[in-house]
Amino acid sequence: AALGAIGSITMHHNAFARRRVEDLLLAAALRVAATDTRRAPGDGPLVELPAVPLPRTRRSEILAAAIPLFERAGFAAVTNGMIAEAVGLVPSGLYRYFPGKADILAAACLQAAGLLAQAVEHNLRGVSGAHAALTALTATYVAYSFEHHSLTSVADAEIVGLPDALRRPLVAAQREHIAVWEQHLRQARPDLDARQARVLVHAGFGVVVEAGRRLRWADSPEHRAAVAALFMSALGL
Repeated sequence: AALGAIGSITMHHNAFARRRVEDLLLAAALRVAATDTRRAPGDGPLVELPAVPLPRTRRSEILAAAIPLFERAGFAAVTNGMIAEAVGLVPSGLYRYFPGKADILAAACLQAAGLLAQAVEHNLRGVSGAHAALTALTATYVAYSFEHHSLTSVADAEIVGLPDALRRPLVAAQREHIAVWEQHLRQARPDLDARQARVLVHAGFGVVVEAGRRLRWADSPEHRAAVAALFMSALGL
């Protein structure tokens, strides 16, 4: 998890003096490494996530079938023919719905970003105070990551390689999401400027990825609580 905080620097493009970002990430990683997850409270905030829409159209069937294929075989190794076969189409039939597999990944990521935005809005409703808001945000993001780990794993590895036109709306959705974190984190920690807050939020995301992988994304209240505690430590809370 500590290495996830450090490695998060590769996932964003915040302009920052090298020494300042090194100090910030080192401090976050040390806090994460010192966290005793055995003492993480198991009665965190109740989180509700919107259900993934049932695949009632051919397009949604393609999205639902493609992501597990990308996760198992790797995005580069999956062919349009493999995706078409998974939904009972001939390969040429896939092009009626998507120009290519990069478009399928981008569409799936946008759908997931919409679900996350709905979850954040719902779980922040009625929450007062910056620390309580960050606790709710963390619990929401951790729950989302466990429930959608196939997509998040593929997206973390592959979004950077998408064409600009496909990546742009995904980056915009991520920025909107991070802006919510930034606002509350700077209220809870007035010592941070906007760039420092964004770096720490990305560090928290990196913690979730690596801790989730270490736990093989086995979903349980205990695992969610442990990962949430690591995330909060990365933020310095």
